[in-house]
Amino acid sequence: MKKILIATVLAALTASATETNIPAIVVTAAAQTPENAAIHKALRAEPGVVLNSQGGSQNDLSVRGSSFSGAGLALGGLTLRNPQTEHFNTELPIPAAMLSRPQVLTGLDNQGGHLVGTVNFDLLPMTGTKAGEIGFGSDHRDWQSVLLQQMLTDTLGIGVFAGRESANGVDYDDNDYDREYAGGHLQYHTDDAQIDFLAAHQEKEFGTRGYYGANPAWGPPSEETEDTLIYLAARKGDLNADYLRGGVSWHQFRDYYAVPDGTYWNRHRSRISSAFFDGRTLEVNGWALGWRADVEEERVASDGFSAFAPPPWGLGHHHRTRGGLSLLPQWRGDRLKITAGARGEFFTDESSEFLPQVGLEYLLSDNLTAFASYTETVRLPSYTELNYNSPASLGNAGLKPQSTQQTEIGLKGIPSETADWKLAAFHRRSHDTVDWIKATPAARWTAQNLGDVDVFGAEAAAGWYPAQNLDVQFAYTWIYKDKDADDFGAYASRYALDYPEHLAQASVLWRPVAPVEIGTVQTLRWQPDNRVRENSDFGVLGRFVLRITPPCADFLTCSLLVDNLWDDDFQEFPGQRPADRKISVAFSTEF
Repeated sequence: MKKILIATVLAALTASATETNIPAIVVTAAAQTPENAAIHKALRAEPGVVLNSQGGSQNDLSVRGSSFSGAGLALGGLTLRNPQTEHFNTELPIPAAMLSRPQVLTGLDNQGGHLVGTVNFDLLPMTGTKAGEIGFGSDHRDWQSVLLQQMLTDTLGIGVFAGRESANGVDYDDNDYDREYAGGHLQYHTDDAQIDFLAAHQEKEFGTRGYYGANPAWGPPSEETEDTLIYLAARKGDLNADYLRGGVSWHQFRDYYAVPDGTYWNRHRSRISSAFFDGRTLEVNGWALGWRADVEEERVASDGFSAFAPPPWGLGHHHRTRGGLSLLPQWRGDRLKITAGARGEFFTDESSEFLPQVGLEYLLSDNLTAFASYTETVRLPSYTELNYNSPASLGNAGLKPQSTQQTEIGLKGIPSETADWKLAAFHRRSHDTVDWIKATPAARWTAQNLGDVDVFGAEAAAGWYPAQNLDVQFAYTWIYKDKDADDFGAYASRYALDYPEHLAQASVLWRPVAPVEIGTVQTLRWQPDNRVRENSDFGVLGRFVLRITPPCADFLTCSLLVDNLWDDDFQEFPGQRPADRKISVAFSTEF
């Protein structure tokens, strides 16, 4: 995980600028977002991932063209899942300011993760931060937050955090949004070890007119969620060398979706208990062993009512357990590193899976490495995919587990201390691929098995850090999927076959002088044709932040934030109205 320290005082600055004593900043997940930002806002600033947002209230994550069901989050290596629906895979009741820059894990790095890719965050070492923020903007948006950390000794710290935000009419006039969160954090850390205990809770309430493929004329529906996480994790050693790491969590997620007239509602509760342990042994004569063991117990309880369909309503009551074990022997010579092993996945309701895992790296020169890998993964369908029954969507109890086989080859280099780059090509074959399909214009979105889908892709990424006050990143991804909804008589695909064929992303964070910080994220995406998408298949999405810390009041930072900078009308979800440009200002302080 790379953290880039941007110094606040440069030798070339004048003495008066130096005397402002503005504190140094670390580029974290929150670098281009408000201090209390939810995780999804930090993810929008990260090249290599796609975030499809429904008004900013509900957000789907995609990696390498995956459906929302194929990507999700991990915290300190512990994979976070939602058995009800992966629509909530980006929910995490922790402000982004506490987290490292996200790390996108694919291939061999994605052991025990989500089907295609996992975005991992680590809890940053405590520094005794005491910060608060208030902000307001368009759509009557306002927020307040506080983060208080106290170092009890040089290695032991305690922290609390809380915040809230609200907005009116984020896309449709009656799609309002409210979020509150609070939690506590205890941490022990040294140079090569860290232990974290964290408890956090978040509640959201938001209008969902037009969301999840529902007709905007229906409703207006609303949704309420409660997210509670208790988390304990420990790490010793360097993750790039020899290390031990493990963690446990208890995660409860409640979801209530309803139409005001009472003709339709459902209530779900998911409880997930998770544990993992991974590491890498000390290398002896070139040999080392990487391993990972993990287990998850998932429970879902759900009921509901529909005036539009006969019972059963809701998702029912379900319980399942999954476990996994990865053994990855590694051999390293002067230039060649080979990893050849396997992962076993075990389920209470499905057959076990044996998943080969192979990779190699060859050092072509001191700053150029060639790499290749072959990996397999598997995913159980969510209970929404299996059992949902609403006026807009219908599940399919006959769905099988979805599996993938992915091959990747590429080059990566570090030509200097101020730059790095990567080129890769990949092929992914997805078996028993699950998608939500509309058979006719008037039909409901129905969970279907598409069979095999071949995904061909290439990606390029580059980072440039010419000075301590500048961070520039660029990424481009090309993807082609060898499957057409017309192949099986469908009218349109909502997720798996609706993806960016071309995706270009650029991120810049620059401090031209000590009191001023400028950041922007620009994304260009070109989707395949979709009969439900009403506007252009080409989208230009931009975010911008300007932060100023006045020399005469160096305890205060003023920020200007703009979302959807170009006021683009691109529909991230086909047929769903996008949010307009959002402008807001914020005032933050450390005390």
